[in-house]
Amino acid sequence: MNPFTAAIWQTTSLPYDKEANLARALRAMEAAHARGASLLVLPEMFLTGYLIRDRLEELAEPVPDGPSLLVLREKARALSLGLVVGLPVAHPGGKPYNALVMIDRDGSVAGVQGKTHFFGGEEKMFDPGPTLRAFDTSFGRMGLLVCYDGEFPETARSLALDGAKLICMGAANMTPYEDYHFVYMHTRAMENRIYTLYCNYVGTEKRFHYCGQSGAFHPTGKILAQADPRSEALLLADIDLADTTAQDDFLNYLRHRQTQVYHPDLLG
Repeated sequence: MNPFTAAIWQTTSLPYDKEANLARALRAMEAAHARGASLLVLPEMFLTGYLIRDRLEELAEPVPDGPSLLVLREKARALSLGLVVGLPVAHPGGKPYNALVMIDRDGSVAGVQGKTHFFGGEEKMFDPGPTLRAFDTSFGRMGLLVCYDGEFPETARSLALDGAKLICMGAANMTPYEDYHFVYMHTRAMENRIYTLYCNYVGTEKRFHYCGQSGAFHPTGKILAQADPRSEALLLADIDLADTTAQDDFLNYLRHRQTQVYHPDLLG
């Protein structure tokens, strides 16, 4: 696993305008690449906007060959740039998934994660992701979380136990929940000895005011990058997935767990 630079684009999305958001994503990929990044993370539901319930089925795409995904895959291959992007993913026979898709540097789809925990009536719009698993990429083993998923310690812990060394979370976190995600993703990095990259919206979409505060976090708790609550930003953070355990190994929480004393519900 070689060190690399990750980029996080804290931005807005244009509701319903997938074509414009796709063009913006391509420009962001070029900007991240120009600044030396090998991986770019975008927010939850970026390609369509979040508040699109009345056209959700129409705007959802199949994986791996949806029209927007094909364009993004080709751009990723051309730039040798990994991409994590949020969009509604078509689910034949059910409601779409609110998903993050990870496109690797060769243009292949390395992982797809549907949102597993729902907030504020999302279950009326989406089906839950059927699994929560880490997956292998050219960067190393990683996992994905979608917004509210990151507020449950079990999700990140499950991914870490499945071998993830990096978790990317895309979100549409809004006022009045400003501090939750930044604190949680900072904590998830420390308690699981993994890197976390958190990308949130900023600005306003219909009735929601998004609160920014995207960030990147080292396994020891160091804040590698941080955005403010109001401004669009392209954050950069240096990542070395071989560097996930302190030299003395005293705080290796995964290894030091005492599962025999935990509540059975925690053990499945």
